[in-house]
Amino acid sequence: MSAPSRPDADPAAVHLVGTGPGPVDLLTVRASRLIAMSGTVLVDRDTVSPAALGLCPPTAQVIDASDLRPADAVARMREALDRGDRVVRLYLGDPTQHPDVPAQTRALDAVGIPWELVPGVRAGAPAAATSDLQPMPQPPSQHAPPLPAQPSPVAQPETAMPGGSPGLILVLGGTGEARRLADLMATAGLEVVTSLAGKVTRPRLPRGEVRIGGFGGAEELALWLRENGASAIIDATDPFADEISASAVGAARETGTPLLRLLRPPWTEQPGDEWIEVPDMRTAAHVVRERFRRPMLTVGKQGASAFAGDTRGSYLIRCSEPPPGALPHRYLLVLDRGPFGVDSERTLMSRHRIDVLVTRNSGGSASGAKLAAARDLRIPVVMVERPEAPTAPETVHSVDDAARWLVERFGSR
Repeated sequence: MSAPSRPDADPAAVHLVGTGPGPVDLLTVRASRLIAMSGTVLVDRDTVSPAALGLCPPTAQVIDASDLRPADAVARMREALDRGDRVVRLYLGDPTQHPDVPAQTRALDAVGIPWELVPGVRAGAPAAATSDLQPMPQPPSQHAPPLPAQPSPVAQPETAMPGGSPGLILVLGGTGEARRLADLMATAGLEVVTSLAGKVTRPRLPRGEVRIGGFGGAEELALWLRENGASAIIDATDPFADEISASAVGAARETGTPLLRLLRPPWTEQPGDEWIEVPDMRTAAHVVRERFRRPMLTVGKQGASAFAGDTRGSYLIRCSEPPPGALPHRYLLVLDRGPFGVDSERTLMSRHRIDVLVTRNSGGSASGAKLAAARDLRIPVVMVERPEAPTAPETVHSVDDAARWLVERFGSR
């Protein structure tokens, strides 16, 4: 199978590009292409090699950003975008590991400028010898200038894949499974873009390119797939992200793009559990108001608002970021992000005299400790069932199975 060539990247976005360990011949193909198409380039003085800057067009404006605050850099980026320039911000090494990048992306988010991370090769990056996914040669670029033939830091196969390089693979992410899969694919040399909904202010970023913000529906996702020449979609979103999963099914059907659903198995009731299964958050809130007084909510920042208006209960609400909507009359908000251990969960529930745990059946081991703690303390659980979503053509339940799907579809050496 020959992968379609990928067209130019979105010119309206700011591209945060890593230049790798230094030598220009170790730039990724995509990084070289973006620099070669740039209209404005921001770079810290004396950090990026003159050879890398030599890839810029003669008409490109190069700005020394070493003394610019993130907000000031964004102002310069906005000026460049307004005049139609493609904007590239260069970082030595891999921008996903650069300490200045989080502040820069927050500043971009604050003014609504889209951005993407274009990772650089890490110095001494290990070969992907522990996975079924083997490193693959990148597809040739029609835009980047030819690079000298030099050994890559990531080991390359001695023979080509039976079907050729798979091209760009879109991962719909936001879960631990999506991050692990993207890390595995990037290590193997695959071209992967992870799309995050943008609902979390400081998400945990995977390796590979990252796209922030939703698509707006199946038609818009289908358009993105065509414009970017995507050869596969892996939907590894949370089981409760039913809208994006439905969009993925519709876009895959419209474009003929292979779709895989990576869906973690749901939790199942164990001996000693006392579950009250409910179909949605509204029903969960009704059950809690009628039967309990000291609930612990672990339903995400969006779900907590369903319990607003309860003046009788004393709530312990735990989520990674402050909930945006109205909340119950009495509550204690705990901002924390797992995974958590059984002992700490048991201590938390005992200290606050919790009489019911309210959670969504997201499944997975990372957040399963709370169920074990509730079982030990004989605390009932109000379990919100998963919503129904369109069935994907193919579904797996582990990262390893997703990796095998890629190998079976695109081949290996």
